[in-house]
Amino acid sequence: MVDNDYSSVLEHIYFTFDIEDISVALSRELLEHRIASHTARSTRYNEEDSFGYYIPREIRRDKNALKAFKRAMERANDAYKQLRVLGFKREEARYVLPMALHTRYVVTMNVRSLINFFMLRLCVRAAPEMRELAKKMYKLCLDAYPTIFEHVWCRGVTLGVCPENDTRPVTCPFRDIVFNKNDTKFGVEEAVREIIHKDLRRRK
Repeated sequence: MVDNDYSSVLEHIYFTFDIEDISVALSRELLEHRIASHTARSTRYNEEDSFGYYIPREIRRDKNALKAFKRAMERANDAYKQLRVLGFKREEARYVLPMALHTRYVVTMNVRSLINFFMLRLCVRAAPEMRELAKKMYKLCLDAYPTIFEHVWCRGVTLGVCPENDTRPVTCPFRDIVFNKNDTKFGVEEAVREIIHKDLRRRK
């Protein structure tokens, strides 16, 4: 089904993921995948004092940056608590909460949409938090349906050609074995255009 792109069949298989302790920033990225059902923990109805938060990898590696980051989280938490003490509702106090705030998120996708999700989010250029989540989701899918997912990874691996072209980082493990899109187009574009033009000129 996957090899021959009979992918409409895959729309009848669904996965639901109950995801804890991801950042609000990441939940916003998940919403970009619109052929899915999304439910997020409400900051309007849940108390967020003493909230947990996500620390980006690069910030964790820098002692001074980490100190500044944690201080910012503490200030946001203090401001939230103060607003609640002053009598403001949760839906009003929540506006001081940071994008790093931990949230709980439930998302349901069919397999066809998941393959597209993995092709985008398993790329080394994806945001680190998103890529780590995608890897965990992928492992669950692979265990459930190995024959479907064993040949699925980033777009370069799945499609056999990488559309990132010159933006591919040196950290890409497939850089030397998967061609760029521009590399494969070079030398064949003229022939392709000629075939298209002939097809357009052909009478019905």
